[in-house]
Amino acid sequence: MVATREIPTVSRYSSLLQQKGVFAEIDAQLFTRFAVEVEFVDKVMGGVPQKPEIIESWLRTRITSGDTELRQQMLTTLAELGYEFEPDMDYEQIVSAVKVMAQERNGNTFYRDANGLYLGGYQVKAMLKESTAIMFPWDKGKNKWGATGKTPKTFLAEHVFVDEHKVYLDRTEPDGTHTQIGHVNCPQGPRSTLTYVDYCDAPVIRFTLASLHDEVTVEQWGSILVCGQRQGLGALRSMSHGQFVVTGFERLS
Repeated sequence: MVATREIPTVSRYSSLLQQKGVFAEIDAQLFTRFAVEVEFVDKVMGGVPQKPEIIESWLRTRITSGDTELRQQMLTTLAELGYEFEPDMDYEQIVSAVKVMAQERNGNTFYRDANGLYLGGYQVKAMLKESTAIMFPWDKGKNKWGATGKTPKTFLAEHVFVDEHKVYLDRTEPDGTHTQIGHVNCPQGPRSTLTYVDYCDAPVIRFTLASLHDEVTVEQWGSILVCGQRQGLGALRSMSHGQFVVTGFERLS
């Protein structure tokens, strides 16, 4: 049995529940809802491209910080990216190179609105679908869910929904920016790529799952969510970012 504990109200996060349609009573009869609380164990990375001027500002701050080692690392990175420079470049020359790089390189951040940073509800559902496919594979038709014998992943996609369109990270600004340096081969030869990724450090999120006819058992939910803990949410999941622990799972009346 999955351990549960009382979760603070999720009304702030339940945008769909706040919109009472004429069929609200039927909706309540068809769907069983579960409040889920998740705590990230480390960093969750943003995956939304951000404006070049934000990247430029971030670079300017680090260039003028007085850190000689950091300045040298920046110059080395510029060289790897194909920019010509002299070892004794002054501040304005570095800024000029930074402007060019900011226009050509992408940075990633989070969605945001007046309430703060958030993940899209679709990202949570994508994680659930991926975990379901891993834990309950089709297995040549042997593993079927529902009256029509769907694959578990397809069944979950059609029967489970995340009420929140916006899953807030309890932050108004990212906690920091991660510099991701990669290497690619292009017609001009090997080149380095530089991407700046905003992150939030160990935030807590809450969301509501709506399960049609309550056909996914608590034990199945446990398997799906435990697998999801390892798969993670957000960007750079292949580097183990975005892993989390489910700290609350509660059936709502």
